[in-house]
Amino acid sequence: MLKKFLTLTIVVVAICMPMEVSAANMNHQKAKRTSPFLIASGLPHYAMVLKKRWDDPKLSLTPDQKKKLTEIRKVTMSKVMSLKPKIIKLQKRIVKSALRGAKPQSLKEDVELLAKLKAKATRIHLKCIYDTRQILTSDQLEYLNSIIRHKRR
Repeated sequence: MLKKFLTLTIVVVAICMPMEVSAANMNHQKAKRTSPFLIASGLPHYAMVLKKRWDDPKLSLTPDQKKKLTEIRKVTMSKVMSLKPKIIKLQKRIVKSALRGAKPQSLKEDVELLAKLKAKATRIHLKCIYDTRQILTSDQLEYLNSIIRHKRR
């Protein structure tokens, strides 16, 4: 009886494990869908990488660079984070309406507004990339880009 119970428990656990992995993968996919940017992948997120490598001796940021990069991050994050809730709310509304059978024409204004908001967030991101590149040396940029390339593998 105990052997039968253990076998059944193992089978149940084996069946449920892929479901947990699938649920985690779905959450990851959901996070990707809610990107506030038109270009959701491919562009570097220097601010995130720099945050993790702030005191990395290979990067060797100067106090002046740190001050300027902090300001860029602060401005960028505040602008993008003010747009993100609007983007997510609008995106959910469009999806919900479409799944309920809304006519495409009835969603036109929302889709156009969503595109404008995502374009604005993307322009902010592009400015962050440009401004960051102006502050870092070519060696520092090369190092950051190598980290980013390695993460994408």
